[in-house]
Amino acid sequence: MHNKLIISLGSNLDSEMNISLANRLLCQYFQLITFSESVYTEPLDLPGSNPFLNQVAIAYSPLYADDIRSIFKQIESQLGRNSGSKFSGKIPIDIDLLQWNDEILKPSDLKRDYISDALSALFELTDTRQ
Repeated sequence: MHNKLIISLGSNLDSEMNISLANRLLCQYFQLITFSESVYTEPLDLPGSNPFLNQVAIAYSPLYADDIRSIFKQIESQLGRNSGSKFSGKIPIDIDLLQWNDEILKPSDLKRDYISDALSALFELTDTRQ
C-alpha cells in the first residue's frame, strides 16, 4: 500500500539551487512525486530574514511517517541545514510533512495561501493525468 504525502519545501538561502537540489534528492526516494511551481513569500516568524522560495509536493510511498521524516532530515542536513539555521534566519532548506494519508500533521501550514494555491494547482494537474 502506498501512503499519500503532502510535503512543503522552503529555502531563503541560495533558494533556487537548494529547492532544485532537494527536488532531485526527493525524486531518489519517491518514484511517485509531483512538485508545484515555486513561489516567493515573505518570511514568517523570522524578522529580517530573506524571502523564502516555497514549493509543495504530493508523493506516494510505502514508508511510514517516521521514516519519511528521517529522509527529510537527512536531505536537510545534506544541503547544509543545521541546528543553528533557524536561529540565524538562514534556512538552506526546510522540508516538512504536512499530511500523511488523511492525517493532517501541520494544520496551520496547510491553511497558508501559497500552500493551498499550490495544492489546488497540483490536484488539477493530477486530475488531468488520470
